[in-house]
Amino acid sequence: MHQKMGFKTILFMACCLGVSFARAGFFDEKASGWHWYQEPEMEALNTPEESQHKAIDKGMTATELVKAYQKKLEERLHMALVNPSYHNVMTYQKLQKELMDRAENFSRTWMQVVYHNPGLDHTLVSPVNHKARHLHLDQEKIEIANTIKNLSEDYGLFFFFSSQCAYCHQFAPIVKQFSNTYGWKVLAISADGGGIEGFKNVTKDNGLVQQWRVETLPALFAVNPHTGHVIPIAYGMTSLDEMEIRVMALMAQPQKDTQ
Repeated sequence: MHQKMGFKTILFMACCLGVSFARAGFFDEKASGWHWYQEPEMEALNTPEESQHKAIDKGMTATELVKAYQKKLEERLHMALVNPSYHNVMTYQKLQKELMDRAENFSRTWMQVVYHNPGLDHTLVSPVNHKARHLHLDQEKIEIANTIKNLSEDYGLFFFFSSQCAYCHQFAPIVKQFSNTYGWKVLAISADGGGIEGFKNVTKDNGLVQQWRVETLPALFAVNPHTGHVIPIAYGMTSLDEMEIRVMALMAQPQKDTQ
């Protein structure tokens, strides 16, 4: 009985010492392991297939590399959806993070280049700041107004209408406003010989409506009588702002005889 008790006592003491040693080892490590949310080593999950993508860019062009990453990411996503195991989901997340890191690095470098090269900064051309945006729009309106006024030296407006057309009567004041604002001369051409308010001198159509294939009224054209350059400004009613935008196309459109 004494020997049995001695053995049990020794076994109990050994267990206690083992626990105390384990506890001492845990506290000696000073906050390490799972208890302090450190990432565990997952060497078992680093399969040969997973490590292959790290060397995917060897011997590949940039375009091939991007397509390969896209394909690999799609494959990993589909695999995780079909079989959402811990390994499959984590593998997809790792590859996605790698691509996101690349994109973030690209974005950071992009901004560094812009900061060192103001000519590449699109916000200087089209500001996003509220006050700067208003100043930019005001300046743009001034430039548009000056350009359109200068074009009035070479261009005039042909305004086609019908006295029986309600839209023509609504559009006539807008044409008149444009003419008064920018100094453009207007030739009002009546398709049916009738008049329209705001235009005293009306010219009766002499076949120009058919020649220019004007099928919708009202219709407005910018015309350079010296070169024969013609550009449609409006078919049907349109706003003053839209007329300004279309007239500005005169600066970009190759001049040639139309009609």
